Amino acid sequence: MNGDQLREKFREIRDGFDDNHRTRLHRAISWLRCAENYSEEDEDVSFITLWISFNSLYSIDDNRTDQTFLQEFVLFAAKLLQLDENKRIYNCLWTNFPSFVKQLIDNKYVFRDFWQSQRDGDDKWERHFVSSQRRAMRALANSDTPELLGEVMLRLYVLRNQLVHGGATWQSGVNREQVRDGKLMMLELVPVFIELMFDDSVDW
Repeated sequence: MNGDQLREKFREIRDGFDDNHRTRLHRAISWLRCAENYSEEDEDVSFITLWISFNSLYSIDDNRTDQTFLQEFVLFAAKLLQLDENKRIYNCLWTNFPSFVKQLIDNKYVFRDFWQSQRDGDDKWERHFVSSQRRAMRALANSDTPELLGEVMLRLYVLRNQLVHGGATWQSGVNREQVRDGKLMMLELVPVFIELMFDDSVDW
């Protein structure tokens, strides 16, 4: 479903949700529709607004660390995957974007510790990077969707931070591939997340 279709379905069922859940979904759908409007016109804006949509769904705390983000997201993703009977999240990672997933995992420029080491003047990031790659490769080998999804979203979170906090140039060619493919993946994942959250049998 696209943003307009999700909005129409949401209008049919929203009265059954509590105020907090209804507000989260309303906000997420509004930002998804914004992202879709900018998808071809401006990839940076589309990616950022997709992240706002995603963030609306599961958290309102903007003071988290990368580790806190990953811990929060793993819990959130577990609920989504439990409801995802048609394996749409699985298919996004394993069927539609496998090459991009591998590129993200192997890209040090979307690995948070790399940038921390640049600031500190050390090479501690390399050991952590190898460990992260190994976790992701094990997830790939074992079709471990929760683990792999967590690693992918953590990399995209670093890309999000670069854009939102002024660490990247608007429409820069340097990170264009990551922004473009990240936008395409998020355009597929976020609507699935929203639709799965229409199920209010789960404590969101």
